[in-house]
Amino acid sequence: MKDFILATMVVLGLTAGCSTTGPRTGAKSLFNGRDLSGWVVMHGGEWTVENGVLVGRNGRDWTTNPEVSGSWLRSEREYGDFLLEFEYAIEGNSGVFLRSGLERNPAFTGYEMQIVSDHGRPPTKGSAGGLYDVIAASRNMSRPTGEWNQVRICYEGERVQIIWNGELVVDYQEANRSRRGYLGLQNHDDRSVVKYRNLRITEL
Repeated sequence: MKDFILATMVVLGLTAGCSTTGPRTGAKSLFNGRDLSGWVVMHGGEWTVENGVLVGRNGRDWTTNPEVSGSWLRSEREYGDFLLEFEYAIEGNSGVFLRSGLERNPAFTGYEMQIVSDHGRPPTKGSAGGLYDVIAASRNMSRPTGEWNQVRICYEGERVQIIWNGELVVDYQEANRSRRGYLGLQNHDDRSVVKYRNLRITEL
């Protein structure tokens, strides 16, 4: 019971922080469960909709080179301050891009919340839940391969907060990233399969 109350306080605290800049417009769905309306495929890869779930396969050309992009799926429009909510299940490697540009590698023009099937491993800057190559999650909350995970990301001004499976694992602030950009979903390689559902955004 104590853990539930603490988790609830963290979630409510994040929501309150997200509401400090401008009025809420209400949560809007980013994925209609039928097709890729509202999204744009970048640099190949395969995206399908299966039983109301967005599925990424056969990603290609990803490297750690900040100047080169691999395959990803981006939002049609750019976003500034927002609360992003979604669920994912993963076998392999993926990521969610935040305020990314179209030039170069979106993990470096914006941020990437890393998604990878690494249940039970110590957190690093390249493991699940953290901001790739920037900061590790405070704790690895990744569920076993194939199980669904819940994520809430608040990006307001220069501050990024991530609640992952009910726990605040990232609270980070830096002035050197863009204040506006695209949301993106990475399909990393031909061995990885990532699934997304219940993608919603609240603009702040």
